[in-house]
Amino acid sequence: MKVAAILLAAGQSTRMGSTKGLLPWKGKSLFEHQLHELDASNLSQVIVVTGHKSEHFMQIAASYSVTAIMNTEYLNGKCSSILTGLQRVRKETEAVLVTAIDQPTDKSIIHQLISTLQQNNALITVPVFSGKRGHPILFSAKIMKDLLSISEETMGLRHLVQKYDTNVIEVPIHNELINLNINTPSDYQKALDLNNKRRDKNASF
Repeated sequence: MKVAAILLAAGQSTRMGSTKGLLPWKGKSLFEHQLHELDASNLSQVIVVTGHKSEHFMQIAASYSVTAIMNTEYLNGKCSSILTGLQRVRKETEAVLVTAIDQPTDKSIIHQLISTLQQNNALITVPVFSGKRGHPILFSAKIMKDLLSISEETMGLRHLVQKYDTNVIEVPIHNELINLNINTPSDYQKALDLNNKRRDKNASF
C-alpha cells in the first residue's frame, strides 16, 4: 500500500518555552526520532512541513530521504501546515498518515494502522489506548477532497473523524504515549517518565 506521511514541524512551541522538536528523546531529538520511525516504516513518501525556526529542521531533514518544505503561513494554525503537506502528496498515494514532532510514535504503531486500514477497507484508522483515541491518524486517499478542505474554523481533522465516524476503525495500542501531546515542560516530563517506565518494564522480561 502506498502511504505518504506528513510530519508537522512548524509550531512555535510557545507553551514549552523552547523548541519542542529539538528536545532529547531516546538518544535523539524528538524531530529525529519521528524521522527515524517514519523512515523505518516503509512509507512511499515522507513530507516534513516546517515553519518556526525552519532552518534547524531543514538542516536535520537533509540527512533523511524526505521532502522538506516550509509553510510560510504557519502562524495561521496547524491546518495550514497539513494543507501545505497535502499539496505535495503524490497522485498514486492510497493513504495519508498525519503526525507531529510533539507526538512521538514508532513504526509498530504505524504498521498496525496501515494493516488495519488495508484489510478493512476503512476510511480512517486511529490508535486507541484504554478507550481513548490518540495519534497518529491514517486517512484513506478516498477522502482526499475532504482533507483538502479542512480549516481551523471547522476543527480541522477532528471534523473529518466525526464526519466519517462510522468508517473509523479503532486500533488497540498498548502504549499510552499515543494519548500524549508534548506541549509544556510538565507534558515532556510525563512523557519521559512513561517512556522510562516502559523501558524498565521491557528490560525485566
